[in-house]
Amino acid sequence: METQEFSDTFSLFHNLNTETLEWVLSMTENESYSANEVIISEDDWGKAIYLIVSGWVKLENIYHHQESITVEVTGKGGLVGEAGILDSVNTNSRITCISDVELLSISAQRFLQILYRDTQIQNRLLKMMVKRVAEYQKYCQFHRQTPKVRLTTILISLADRYGKATEKGIKLFNFGRKDLADLAQLNLEELGYIVEKLETKGLLVIESETNSLFLPNIKQLHHIIGKLGNE
Repeated sequence: METQEFSDTFSLFHNLNTETLEWVLSMTENESYSANEVIISEDDWGKAIYLIVSGWVKLENIYHHQESITVEVTGKGGLVGEAGILDSVNTNSRITCISDVELLSISAQRFLQILYRDTQIQNRLLKMMVKRVAEYQKYCQFHRQTPKVRLTTILISLADRYGKATEKGIKLFNFGRKDLADLAQLNLEELGYIVEKLETKGLLVIESETNSLFLPNIKQLHHIIGKLGNE
């Protein structure tokens, strides 16, 4: 990956000087994973940070060593694994590929070297972590919203962070029903009912042949949240 593309893709390293970008890139390793492969297992936290070049991954909490719940989805431009480097994390969690994934990995030791050397990267990472804490606090109150609002909020959030504008609307990956249900704190029956309603109204289009999900009218989705799903 060239330095400009690296800077444009990952906000943590955006607009750094060329020397710093080249130095950071020299510490990365290219890796590829297939859908359903585990990137970070329950016992592997803290070994490296992973920058998503393409594809989608999910953070899963594991219960009883078998059942899992998806609590976060990350796409191109995102990063995972940093929490395990900065502090100990709950080992009952893992990072799994939702689709085929290309990424850059940086070992824990090298990533700490980067942070010690560049205060701008330190500050950006700190802001990123604070933002995640704020988002988690909001998520803890998520269950108080109506099911439709919960799903709509998740779709808007994913669109804002990772969506691609197309003639058909904002394009996302066609996530598995269980992943979306977990994120929106719904059961599969509730999810199916709401998805059907959104499709009927033309607010959600699923294109199975390309494994894509489109949001043709993002403004109307915001309208649903504004009316608390009671329209």
